[in-house]
Amino acid sequence: MRATLTLVPLALVAIAAPARAGAGLRPAVAVATDDDDGGDPVDDDGADVVDVAIDDAPATVLDTETLAAAAPGASTRPWRKIEPIGAIAGGMRLESLHQRPDETAEARHPTVAVSRLGIAGQLGDHVQFASELEASLGGGLGYGASVWEGQAALAVRSQYLRYTRGRVSIAAGRVVDEATFDFVSAHVADLLLTDVYTRDPLLFSGADRGTGLFGSVALTDHVTAGLAFHSTNPTGITGTLIIGGELHPFDRPFYLAAAQVGRSQNNLPDQNLHIYFATPSVTWKDGFLEAKAAVQLYSLDTQMAIASDDAIRGYNLRANLMAKLDGGQLRPFVNLSRNENEMLDGTDATMRLTQTYHSYTASGGVDYDYRGHDGVGVQYAMVDTLELDQHTREHYLNVATTYWVEDSLSVGLRAAFFVRQVGGEDQATGHRSLFFTARVVL
Repeated sequence: MRATLTLVPLALVAIAAPARAGAGLRPAVAVATDDDDGGDPVDDDGADVVDVAIDDAPATVLDTETLAAAAPGASTRPWRKIEPIGAIAGGMRLESLHQRPDETAEARHPTVAVSRLGIAGQLGDHVQFASELEASLGGGLGYGASVWEGQAALAVRSQYLRYTRGRVSIAAGRVVDEATFDFVSAHVADLLLTDVYTRDPLLFSGADRGTGLFGSVALTDHVTAGLAFHSTNPTGITGTLIIGGELHPFDRPFYLAAAQVGRSQNNLPDQNLHIYFATPSVTWKDGFLEAKAAVQLYSLDTQMAIASDDAIRGYNLRANLMAKLDGGQLRPFVNLSRNENEMLDGTDATMRLTQTYHSYTASGGVDYDYRGHDGVGVQYAMVDTLELDQHTREHYLNVATTYWVEDSLSVGLRAAFFVRQVGGEDQATGHRSLFFTARVVL
């Protein structure tokens, strides 16, 4: 059975992993796949799909299915198909720190784990749905995801229903905008793209998953136009993380809203913030090339209790390209994004500054499958930000190899590097990690 999964993120994102033919995920694909944002979750050949027929319910058991079968109109209800979706990954991370001379933090070598489980299915010819939960890594460095560290670390990923008729579809719920996810190396996805080395570049480039609406129209067999819209709390979508500018004491508005979780009586994020977020997009996909372009437009109000305050408005331009060479065994890719948004006074959030926040991300890499889906991958990403007179540049590098022991089980080895450069400081900081992992995909 083939089951395609996506990552997510902190709010964060979305995710692909390679598997042998007939089981698992496609190599070198966009982080959010067609299945993730509501595509047909059922294998074309119907293999290993649970076909739940009401009439098959045991007549001797008065459960929900039996009662439903006896209800008026039961014989005219649409056919249903349901399949499980899930993945489990775990292993060990060896860490090395690069610190300033006055810093003395110790390196840690944690065992790491992340898992996802859910269902996806179809009701009749036009309705699809998915519901997926994740037991997270426990932060981007995987220092702890157990309840014994005081956190359940359970995250909601895709939760949507979608209606499709002909070339038009619309989805509602916790949806994924595939056009906003960068192409990535399939071989660096050993932890489902949830660690800091693979997750953060996706989030800072605008990867968008969250509560909202998503519609698409297949203009031709290769070209699809899409539109995503969100109206929610900043913590309700991952796309909020592209917005920069200090709101004391936080360096991004997202963290201002998130900081209230665990502090308020009802454990909700700060309800005084609200964002409107829209993304028109266009994608191209054929057997040799995949390309995506999108414009993310947003307006964030940090003081909903005050009608006269200024909002943060901005935009993010995105473009992505991946080629599939040598029958798809060699897959180079490149991603670019540029964000600009207004900033508020760090101590008085009702006043807008004349300066704007600028950031851009650039990433690229290549996958090579030397046998089946066994292969190697390299991926580099840079995140550059400019806030007032503060210039920061972050570098992310991953080199990995994957070997599939079985159709659904792989082992991986990955070296990952993070370097942070701050303008005016002589020394860069960062850390390095070596991952030994195993992964199973339903």
